[in-house]
Amino acid sequence: MTDLNKGEIGQPLRINLGVDISAATSAIIICQPEAGTAKEFTATIPATPVTLPNGDVLAANEYAEYTTTSTEDLDYVGKWRMKLKATFSSTDVRQTNYQKFRVLN
Repeated sequence: MTDLNKGEIGQPLRINLGVDISAATSAIIICQPEAGTAKEFTATIPATPVTLPNGDVLAANEYAEYTTTSTEDLDYVGKWRMKLKATFSSTDVRQTNYQKFRVLN
């Protein structure tokens, strides 16, 4: 993931799992700044592949995505981490490891 800017709107946050997660009934991307409270964003699981700026391709149904909609989404300059929480049933809730990214001023 490339660095993002504070307050940017329209920037996708994506987490790739590499396995089909289309059966998930809920997908939440949890973003936590180095200092401050974690934020939870409702994510989608796109049914189309996407090519990243570095040329990598994320396969359809294998990644979750949230596109920033408010200047408050990324309101802290510094280090952040994010992970995905995907719910398949009340007894099957999966979480990824954290991935790190930075928000610039």
